[in-house]
Amino acid sequence: MKVRKFAATAVAVSTLGLVGPALAEPESPHEFSANLALTTNYMFRGVSQTNNGPAVQGGFDYLYHPYDFYVGVWASNVDSSSDGYDNTSMELDLYAGLTPSWQNFDFDLGYISYRYPKTKTSQNNSDEFHLGVSYGGLGYFTPSYTAHYSDDFFGLDPAWYHDLSIEVPLPEGFTLAGHYGWNRFDDSSLNYRDYSAGISKEYQGFEFDLSWVDRSDEKDCSAPFQCGHTAVFTLSKSF
Repeated sequence: MKVRKFAATAVAVSTLGLVGPALAEPESPHEFSANLALTTNYMFRGVSQTNNGPAVQGGFDYLYHPYDFYVGVWASNVDSSSDGYDNTSMELDLYAGLTPSWQNFDFDLGYISYRYPKTKTSQNNSDEFHLGVSYGGLGYFTPSYTAHYSDDFFGLDPAWYHDLSIEVPLPEGFTLAGHYGWNRFDDSSLNYRDYSAGISKEYQGFEFDLSWVDRSDEKDCSAPFQCGHTAVFTLSKSF
């Protein structure tokens, strides 16, 4: 699943006309954010969605704090050849969920709908649910696990995706990230694993990420869905 970050919106407090100390207004329960990214290759679960070409991506998110409820939309260009997404050049994701926390645990229970406007193959449109948990109480690193399920994943019938990830803070504001994914289908011959390792840093409000992406059973991929074994550079900005 694509990584999306919520950016806090500033709340302006006007003290014009007040006599004496200004009283702080309560923080708004509503949080809006946006994100924009340029990447050398749109890799999704170890498979290029752009025939190893670049992508422009972006989205909008809304978070309602009292109930930790979020909803958002995200889009990216994809390969538009007839062998890819059947003449559509855009992926549009709609999603919603809950992100409660308990002690050092953060949870994510959500739904995502992958849509490809104007595609001639309706099986490209898929729906998926996920349940994830991360633990931030270890200090030196943050592990996470997310299980995804779709009853008809891109026309391949029911499928599970297990995502194990870890983030390690490094000196000078760098972050090291590792990922292992296991794709499981009803037809076990379609099963495969994907991996990635990368390093990122935020600088002047921009995030720079350089990752290596790979997967098993590369021989099963065909153009334009090129398999991993590639480096990916991404520049992103949250608003």
